[in-house]
Amino acid sequence: MIAGACFCQEVKYELSAESQMQGLCYCTDCQVVGGSSHWTSYVVAPADFHLLAGSMTAYTYDPGSGREVTRHFCGTCGTQIMVQSDALGVASVNAMTFDDSSAFKPEIAYFGDSAPKWCEVDQRLTAFGDAE
Repeated sequence: MIAGACFCQEVKYELSAESQMQGLCYCTDCQVVGGSSHWTSYVVAPADFHLLAGSMTAYTYDPGSGREVTRHFCGTCGTQIMVQSDALGVASVNAMTFDDSSAFKPEIAYFGDSAPKWCEVDQRLTAFGDAE
């Protein structure tokens, strides 16, 4: 079982299943929201995410795919905890909020073509979502 929390420790959660996939997302939405070159995506089914303490603020929008996603943040410190897509049946949890981040082992580079020019995408990761 993986446990995690936001920066201020108000929001605490557990994951009750292993990830379906793990990767780094370089889409521009993740860059802007996260303030970094990528998002650390640990994907589970939404039912496997269990909020133990605190509450999260939600922001729902269409990123241009035609499928809404909801980003969940700590309402106190602003840490983004997860991104959920009901249409795809997935919750992408921020692996850097894990109590033990060594549980995160990225295998995929999502939208690596969108990475900032100064960022080197690890070529050992399987590319997903890039232009052919």
